[in-house]
Amino acid sequence: MTSSKREKCRVVCSLLLLLVVTLMAVINARAAEPEVLNLDQLIAMALEKSPEIKEADQDIAVAQSDLDQAKAGRWAQLDITGVTGPVEDADLPTVVVNETLGNGLFLGELQNNDKDRIGVFGRLDFNLVQPLYTFGKISHRQDAAAFGVEAQKSARIKKNNDIILSIKELYYALIVAGQGKDAAQDADGFIRDARQRIEKLIAAGSTNVDETDLYRLDAFEADIQRFKVKADSGAQLAYTALKRTIGYPAAKDFKLDRYELPKDMRTLADREEYIRRALETRPELEQLEKGLQAQKSMLDAAKADLYPSFFLAGVASLAGAPGRERMPISYFEDDFNHAYVGVLLGGQWHFDFGIGQGKVRKAAAEYQKLLHKRDFAEQSIPLQVAKEYQDVLEARSSYISYEKAAKASRKWIVASFANFDMGVGTAKDMFEAIDRYGKNQGDYLRALFDYHVAVARLEYASGIDAQSGP
Repeated sequence: MTSSKREKCRVVCSLLLLLVVTLMAVINARAAEPEVLNLDQLIAMALEKSPEIKEADQDIAVAQSDLDQAKAGRWAQLDITGVTGPVEDADLPTVVVNETLGNGLFLGELQNNDKDRIGVFGRLDFNLVQPLYTFGKISHRQDAAAFGVEAQKSARIKKNNDIILSIKELYYALIVAGQGKDAAQDADGFIRDARQRIEKLIAAGSTNVDETDLYRLDAFEADIQRFKVKADSGAQLAYTALKRTIGYPAAKDFKLDRYELPKDMRTLADREEYIRRALETRPELEQLEKGLQAQKSMLDAAKADLYPSFFLAGVASLAGAPGRERMPISYFEDDFNHAYVGVLLGGQWHFDFGIGQGKVRKAAAEYQKLLHKRDFAEQSIPLQVAKEYQDVLEARSSYISYEKAAKASRKWIVASFANFDMGVGTAKDMFEAIDRYGKNQGDYLRALFDYHVAVARLEYASGIDAQSGP
């Protein structure tokens, strides 16, 4: 290979190596960046990892197994019993004639021929019972189990909605905590500007300012620092709670898809529409309704237990003892040597002195209890929806007002700084403007957070399964 070719190979290899190193650097840089998650992703992750949802799934599985058992009660059930044990060996008995009566008749007795040794025997009994008519003992319990499955499904939906609401509250809290830190930084900047202006005038010997103005600034600055610490603590708490709720790896970090809560001006439907929807779709009401139907079926089943049950049965038995001879006469039954099979039609009726009636009264009381619980829910849910609806209106009005006040107070700061620089304003004007801006900005963020939480709670109270972000 010539020197020129070797030089070209070195260049190509160097370029390939540089390309690989660059790609690895890009991959590592992307891997180091925190993942960006939106509200829908957070909700989906929380629902997937939630132990409450997994518990609810097992409740449904338990209810489904109860239903499977109730359905199986319609079909025949087979019992097989097998026993073995010792038995005395014996030959067929001998007939001893004591007196002849004529006409082929005689008097006598059976003389057993038991042997003085012990053998073994084995026996298998089969009982196959098919219910025919039970006055609803089986069908009512089957209905109760089916309604029980539906009730557990509604309970799962409620837990699902509880988690969605919790994630929304944490999501909004984390965002507004970040906004609070930014607002504190903003106010801190105004304090620094005011300090520079005052220190400059003090150094110049101006009589418009004195050392007390700096002390007042220190007090304002301490309040801002305390607010920053509180906002940072709230952000850390919300982030930790959100991270644990969605099951995010402890060694990794994520960040949210937005840094500010939007000034949402969605149009609300009529309050009565939310109430109507809540009464139609709230999972608690659905759970109560299915529970009522299940309890009504259990009441009917308890009443059916007071009546007889009719069934068709097939029976069979096999028994054998090697040391005993078998007597081929069906009149004499031998528990240790036989074989038979048969079909029976039967009925069973249980009687007691008040136990069955007591169970009926208990089931009826449980049914009435659920009726009253449903009535209470139907009374309280409209009140809850109305309260959440009113909270949305109040919070929206509040954040709009506080936003206007925050903008006005910010303009006040700019104007007070300009007046101070021109010598027509006082330090007191700057202090009052900064103080009012901080309060208005804090009230605005709090009201905006309250608004978004109120909307989430209204959706929850009215049974709206809204998983989308604002």
